[in-house]
Amino acid sequence: MTTPPRALVFDVMGTVVDDRGGVRRSARQVLGRRGVDEQAALDVAARSAARLKELLDEVSAGDRSWAPHRELRRSALREAVEAAGLAPLTQDEEDELSGVVHRFEAWPDSAAALTRLRADHLVVALSNADAAEIAGFSLHGGLAWHLALSTSPSRAFKPDPRAYAVAVDALELDPGALMMVAAHAWDLRAAARTGMRTCFVRRPEEEPARDGEFDLQVDDLNGLADALEAGRP
Repeated sequence: MTTPPRALVFDVMGTVVDDRGGVRRSARQVLGRRGVDEQAALDVAARSAARLKELLDEVSAGDRSWAPHRELRRSALREAVEAAGLAPLTQDEEDELSGVVHRFEAWPDSAAALTRLRADHLVVALSNADAAEIAGFSLHGGLAWHLALSTSPSRAFKPDPRAYAVAVDALELDPGALMMVAAHAWDLRAAARTGMRTCFVRRPEEEPARDGEFDLQVDDLNGLADALEAGRP
């Protein structure tokens, strides 16, 4: 890499924090208290995650009015519970299940790697989550950013190009000076179309990247720090 990126823009859910594991744990705990067996609870978790992705895409496509991430997450959860044939959630149950975003655990490498990367780069979060949700899981996971951005001002969600423009506009940099860091190939492909550079981070249960598809591919965030330090003049 001849010129290092000025800013590293991180997808957070899945890349820096374990969102899948957090949703599963919360579903087992909350639904287990009402006697739902573990497999049924895991099915609700999977259904709600899939439905949330559909709702985000519908908003970006203009097929659904914009709503905050937290509201779409609640809608997806209610639909998943109904589809599973379970009784509707109480308000407390819904609050606990949808609020798990604030309690997502960081991947073991995340906090320390972000500290390393902050020494030489702007370290920025760009998430479909609401600002309060980003603040919550950043506090919970000990994640320190130079800037944390929600895509909500764009009234769209990644991978809509308007979502990436939130970071470009906030940083007042050319897209080529930004590197999008994500465990989601679809996220990076969309970022690349806006002119951003890309780094794929391998995380459990995520779609693998094709060889050579992105500027960097690393096993974790320490691998990104190593790669950038190796390329330092």
